[in-house]
Amino acid sequence: MNSSPHRRLAILSAPGSRGDVNPMLAIGTELKRRGYDVAISLAEPYADLAEAAGLEPHPLMDRQAFDTMLADPAMWTLLRGMRRVIGGVAAAYLQPLFDLIRSLHRPGRTVLVSHPLDFSARIFRDLDPTTPLVDVHLAPVMLRTPEQPARLTPWRFEPTRHRRTFRLAYWLGDKILLDPLLAGPINRIRRQHGLAPVRRIMHRWWLSPDRVLACYPEWFAPSTIDAIPQLRHVGFPLSDGPLSDGDLSDGPDQPLDLPTDRPLVFTAGSANWHTREFFLRAGEACVKLDRPGLLLGGNPDCFPPSLPPGVRTQGYVPLGKLLPHCSAIVHHGGIGTTSQALRAGVPQIIRPLAFDQFDNADRVAALGCGVCLHRDRDLAGKLAFVLNDVGTAESTRRIRDRFGGSSAPQLAADEIDAVLTGRIAQV
Repeated sequence: MNSSPHRRLAILSAPGSRGDVNPMLAIGTELKRRGYDVAISLAEPYADLAEAAGLEPHPLMDRQAFDTMLADPAMWTLLRGMRRVIGGVAAAYLQPLFDLIRSLHRPGRTVLVSHPLDFSARIFRDLDPTTPLVDVHLAPVMLRTPEQPARLTPWRFEPTRHRRTFRLAYWLGDKILLDPLLAGPINRIRRQHGLAPVRRIMHRWWLSPDRVLACYPEWFAPSTIDAIPQLRHVGFPLSDGPLSDGDLSDGPDQPLDLPTDRPLVFTAGSANWHTREFFLRAGEACVKLDRPGLLLGGNPDCFPPSLPPGVRTQGYVPLGKLLPHCSAIVHHGGIGTTSQALRAGVPQIIRPLAFDQFDNADRVAALGCGVCLHRDRDLAGKLAFVLNDVGTAESTRRIRDRFGGSSAPQLAADEIDAVLTGRIAQV
């Protein structure tokens, strides 16, 4: 980075798919507007998005490794997906990201802004307590709240969901799954720099002692209010990010051709390449309901070789612009897609596969804005229900009206700026 060492520097991390990258780019763009130099670590396929946003990208996973990860169908299963992400992504980022932070760091002028899969920034915060750390939590599932525990699985009985077994279940999860994946690599770096080892990584240690930003509103997850003293709710980022050359068939400089036939939208997320069977079911549902359909996928191989008339395909498209022109959306339950559908006021059918998706689906259902799909063969029936149910229509309108003019990236930047300013004043 060639800017003056006297300028304030924000080092952001976004290890993950586009749904992880877009919110961090929005926050980074706002910080840059306020005079910060902004560096961001991410996977190579998204480096051009960071450049388009005027940020300095640092790719820490090359395109081949990223594509290999997405090509693995185990990524989209419950336990194996968690192992792949935590063991493969988080642990692999550790040393390169720690080295990057050390190389860019400006003493007294740097703030670290971390994604939940970034444990390097937390290690650096322990090594240099004068450097503030701000965690960005995109979904409520990141917090362990016994009053209203997050849903982690599709299982009818889930030990973490019950008060009597809540603490024991998380303790076992830390001991059996999470610490074996993370504690070794994390403590190896800590020992190299004279820091004591840590355990139960994702219980309390991983949370920044300075600030944790909940990138969702309080009404979406009331149990997270006052969950930890350093938590601040800033609302949904609602950022689709800048477009890249491969996003739209007409190219990034062409206007988006918005639909006029109010189609049903189907997506399993930009990073899921294993969607042919789902999209076949989607086409069948559109025929059965006599509705047009729009299938969104992140790779040409996502789509079946042939589809019924009236069902079309497209690559990445900004959901914030698209969804107000659609009748309903069937999706995986990623928090970015979920929040855009809530803002657009369209009914949702969520078919969760892994990660935070089960919990997001639970919360949408509790709000009355959609239903969870357990079997794809029930897709047409679920769609017919949400399209015709008066209660769903009223709930989606009510929630849509809760979205005001406040900007989550601006509120996040306010918090980040305040944390760094306060730390500078203490020095």
